Amino acid sequence: MIAHQITDGIATITLDAPATRNALPLAGWHALAGAVAAIAAAGPRAVVVLGGAPGMFCSGSDIREIAALADDAGRRAPFRQAMRDALEPLARLPMPVIAAIDGDCFGAGVALALAADVRVAGPRAAFAVTPAKLGITYPQEDVARLVALIGPGQAARLLYAAARIDAAEAARIGLVEVSAGDAAAEAMALAQGMAALSPSSLTALKQAVARAPLGHDSALDAAFDTAFAGDDFREGIDAFRARRPAQFADRG
Repeated sequence: MIAHQITDGIATITLDAPATRNALPLAGWHALAGAVAAIAAAGPRAVVVLGGAPGMFCSGSDIREIAALADDAGRRAPFRQAMRDALEPLARLPMPVIAAIDGDCFGAGVALALAADVRVAGPRAAFAVTPAKLGITYPQEDVARLVALIGPGQAARLLYAAARIDAAEAARIGLVEVSAGDAAAEAMALAQGMAALSPSSLTALKQAVARAPLGHDSALDAAFDTAFAGDDFREGIDAFRARRPAQFADRG
C-alpha cells in the first residue's frame, strides 16, 4: 500500500492501493509513518509523494474503517492519532516535500497534500474536503494548514460545502502551487532542482516559511548569521567564482 525508495538523493513515497483508490486504512497510516521515519533517518535532498496508479492520489481514509468508529469508541482516538503520527512528521521533514496530485484527492487525501510544502496538480486532479458529508469533523492540525494555505474564507467554503473542485479552481484559490500536464514528472523536476541546492539553506528556509506567521524569531536571525560560516556557503561562493555548479554535501 505504501512504498518508499531513495534514488539520487530524492525520496519517493508511493500510495499503491488502486482497489480503494488509495484510501488509507489504519494500517496504511502506520505504514506512511514508517516510511516518513525511514526517510527522515536517511536524509535525502527532497521528497515526492504520489499515487502509484494513473488518475489516483488519495481518496481519503478507508470508509469501511471510518464506519466502524460509530460503534467502537475505543478505536476513535487511535485512528486520529495514527493520522497525526504520519502527517505531522511528514510536515516537519527538514527537506522539501512535493505532492504530485493527478486524480482523486478527497478528505484525508487533502490533509496528506497539505502536509507537503508544494503541491503539483495534473489535469485529472480533483479535490474535496468532505467530513460534513459524513457528519464528522476534520483534525485540527489539518484545518490549521488549510486555513494557512488558502485563507479562512476559502477554507470555510471547502469545509462547509464539501464541494468537489478541479485542478484549475484549486490553483486559482491557492490550494495547489503548480499545474502541469504530467504532475509526477513536474514534481520530480522540481525535486531535482531543489536537490541541487544547499541542504542547509533549504532546511533553514523551510523553518523560516513555517515560522513566518508567528512574527520575528531571534532563532532565524541566528540561522542567517551562522550560515555565512558554513561549508555550504564556502562551496556556493567557490562555485560562483569558478562559474561551475555547486557540489553541496549531503546532510550529515
